[in-house]
Amino acid sequence: MVPHLGGGGAERVLACVAAGVDREQFEVHLAVVADDEPGAAKLPEWVTVHRLQTRRVRWAAARAVLLVWHLRPELVVPGMMHLNALMLTLKPLLPSGTRIAPRVNTTVSRVFTRRTERWVYAWLMRRADAVICQSEAMAEEMSTNLGVAREKTLVVENPVDVESIRAVANAARHTRQRERDAVHLLYVGRLAHEKGVDILLKAWTHLAARDTRIRLTIVGDGAERNRLEALCVQQGLSETVEFAGFQQNVAHWLGWADVLVQPSRREGLPNALLEAAAAGLALVTTPSSEGVVRLLQDRPGVWVAHESDSASLAVAVEAATRAVRERRNLEDERYEHLFLEPFAMRTALRRWENCLTEALRISILERTW
Repeated sequence: MVPHLGGGGAERVLACVAAGVDREQFEVHLAVVADDEPGAAKLPEWVTVHRLQTRRVRWAAARAVLLVWHLRPELVVPGMMHLNALMLTLKPLLPSGTRIAPRVNTTVSRVFTRRTERWVYAWLMRRADAVICQSEAMAEEMSTNLGVAREKTLVVENPVDVESIRAVANAARHTRQRERDAVHLLYVGRLAHEKGVDILLKAWTHLAARDTRIRLTIVGDGAERNRLEALCVQQGLSETVEFAGFQQNVAHWLGWADVLVQPSRREGLPNALLEAAAAGLALVTTPSSEGVVRLLQDRPGVWVAHESDSASLAVAVEAATRAVRERRNLEDERYEHLFLEPFAMRTALRRWENCLTEALRISILERTW
């Protein structure tokens, strides 16, 4: 179950899983709450899509219950925090034996700052038959902070089409006409408060003043766009910052960039970082989650800021741009990010198949016990 097709990384991950798992092993249905957003994936005919046709997740309750009664699925996998809460709340109304394995896509402790909110979400998550996490750090948080039994947490990587991204980015790179000694930085993602683009623009005020040969392109759209564009004008950054809006072919933009900057306040494990790694970019990120830090800390070609603030981010960006210029004298300017191996499409999809099977096994064992 996803809020919509297209848009963010969480929706794209589950659409990819739905299309990519073994058809002989799984019959896949995809429930979509709202209308598609730009970039919606075209799904193969063997994936049955059910449109709940509501504008908000909370308005989809009755239709979701009716759909589950109609399909009688062995496993329901909601893919976003608000969908997780909805389906676990509705669990008593679903057919007996319906198993729910929510996929967690963010750091819960950074979302729920109020004790009551966290307690309610923890109570709901403990009702899940299994919990699918993007990283070991996320699984540990489920256990330590929310009280979910550790044996019920499953860790599986996001699938990333490494070969396709690399091919498109390389083709785009050959068409690029580079300004002498310029370094192009790229942000990809929603323009929302938690994504921290305002942090990046505040850092950029100091960076652009010290280095006139850097450029920033912001790819994405969202509720914060008007405010961020106004902030950019106010701080006199319009000559070095471009707002490109939503772009269907992100891999092409990765080919034109040197550095991917991820300034988020909170994250799970953002696909934009993984896709930029596939394209061989240098990576700059904030410590937006323990999972991000564990995956990227001390990796070649990666700079993790000490804090999620503009000063720390500026230091990391400066280090990355220096390194990019130093590599210009080398025959190959790109980085080979070896940490990507578990995320490669074929490997990750096989792990997803094992994860779904294990979620069913955990549920059966628990009921038998």
